Amino acid sequence: MDFPNVSEPLTAALIGALATVAGALVQLRISWRREMKERERGQPITKKTRRGPVIVVFALLVAAAVGGFSLSQYFVSLREGDRDSLRADLQSKLSEINATATRLERARMNERRQIETEVQRADASRLGEEGASASVVVGPCKPEGAPGAKQECTEQSALRIAICARVPASATVREVLLYVRAANSKQPWEDARVQAGQDAGQARFADKFTERPVGDGGKEICQGFANWSGEKSRIARILVKYAL
Repeated sequence: MDFPNVSEPLTAALIGALATVAGALVQLRISWRREMKERERGQPITKKTRRGPVIVVFALLVAAAVGGFSLSQYFVSLREGDRDSLRADLQSKLSEINATATRLERARMNERRQIETEVQRADASRLGEEGASASVVVGPCKPEGAPGAKQECTEQSALRIAICARVPASATVREVLLYVRAANSKQPWEDARVQAGQDAGQARFADKFTERPVGDGGKEICQGFANWSGEKSRIARILVKYAL
């Protein structure tokens, strides 16, 4: 006989118990038939004959006890096997749940990063559309020479400055808008727009802008400017529109 999940000593005990019970039953039947035949012949029953069934019954009790113990151990082993199987199944389910939770957490983090990246791109694109601006006040031109000497400023003798607006290093300049107005003027900037290289009343922006890198992943877009008016202070402004 082959019992699953049963050790060899337990199997041997079960087989021994079954064999003992079977042998005791056979012995009891033989003794009972012999007693019946002796009674039919009228022979007296001896003590040995009387002790025979008692021994058989005792053997049956011993075999039953051994068999019951073996059977209980067998059921215990089955329960332990079921418990181990259930524990392994629960552990497997917990591992699956943990793996699923980890995947969901990673997916949520990736989605959050993607949303943050899209928001940052949208903000950067909006800033690029609005543009980066810079402005400076340039005072009247003061010609060099002897004090009290009547000498006028010219474009060649005027002080030249660079007006720079900061943009991201990866930005591509789409357009540089230029504005000039008097320092005390309330004129809207849109009405004060000029073109590069255009004479704006004794003031002029350079024909082209220049780029130069700066720290922290940025760069500056610079436009040269000169004011040779001896009487007026000017506000020069640039607006750099870019794309990433």
